[in-house]
Amino acid sequence: MLDFEALFWITALIVLAVSDPYSPEHYTIFLPSLLFDIQSPGFGLGHSISHFFHGNIRASLDAHVLGIVTIGMLSWRSFYLLKKSYNNRIIKENYHG
Repeated sequence: MLDFEALFWITALIVLAVSDPYSPEHYTIFLPSLLFDIQSPGFGLGHSISHFFHGNIRASLDAHVLGIVTIGMLSWRSFYLLKKSYNNRIIKENYHG
């Protein structure tokens, strides 16, 4: 069984990789932003990740300085979860069979 969290992060990174980094659209789930138009600390993070995947490092850093770090963290987390899921499956197969 594939780990849901890993699948979520991989899907999110793929969606950002294929999205247009120059799109003016900004989606948020940050409640203060939705209610009071307060800018979230992660504002520009999605654009930063998208710029990076399109090869524009300068624009990525300009959009949000932690975009590249976030890609590394989410990639590492996804790999870790997938490896853990695989190892658990192997252990269960060896134990039961």
